[in-house]
Amino acid sequence: MFLVESNGKTPGCPLCGSELKYRDSRIRICRQEGGQSEYLLIRRLRCSECHSYHNELPDVVVPHKHYASEVVCGVIDGIVSEYDTDSEDFPCASTMQRWLRWFLMNRSNMEGFLRNTGYSTLGLGEGILFSDLSLLEAIRNKYQNWLERILRIIYNSGGFLPAFYQ
Repeated sequence: MFLVESNGKTPGCPLCGSELKYRDSRIRICRQEGGQSEYLLIRRLRCSECHSYHNELPDVVVPHKHYASEVVCGVIDGIVSEYDTDSEDFPCASTMQRWLRWFLMNRSNMEGFLRNTGYSTLGLGEGILFSDLSLLEAIRNKYQNWLERILRIIYNSGGFLPAFYQ
């Protein structure tokens, strides 16, 4: 089991911006390619104002997924497949298909969150809102850990991506 330590000041509540206080910790499973599992001890925080609970997830974990972000990202990018000898059984083909559907269904949501954050938080101006450039594709092409970066921006700014679609 690994203790996940925060790398700095606890961010404010993504819902109301108030201070988050430590409540307790919980165990979270994180599977790697090939089925190896790690157990992470992550902090649960509670908002002092709206009393909502938030898990402080490390970048290696994708919200609502049990596999490491590196594996999910590899499947989306086509690096990890069901024919890969490292991942013959873990993750299974149906899980990989579900992740691909999740990504395709959330592409426009991700793009919208990135544009909104660029405009409202980073002050990049209205040009970012109406640009033909895909911010999602620009980040995907520039960074190997693109999924971790995008999810950090979305969730730390109070955004949310649906976990799955029927």
